[in-house]
Amino acid sequence: MAEAIIMPELGQTVSGGTITTWLVPVGGTIELGDPLLVVETDKTELEVESVAEGTVLRHCFPEGTEVESGTVIAYIGEDGEEVPTS
Repeated sequence: MAEAIIMPELGQTVSGGTITTWLVPVGGTIELGDPLLVVETDKTELEVESVAEGTVLRHCFPEGTEVESGTVIAYIGEDGEEVPTS
């Protein structure tokens, strides 16, 4: 079953950030701990590491989108697996 990747808490006073760059495209493979995307906050830019391994099945938001912490941002699983579209 595909694993939902959640926007992490980025700091004590930061409630989310802007996705600036997806480092692994849909269809690309990723290992646990590899950088998945870059997120920008009002204070810094940081790489978010993957908490799953497999194939990136879906990016839920395009680059440039501001996303709150706790929101599903991507799905990772086995190639060809079905994932939610909304």
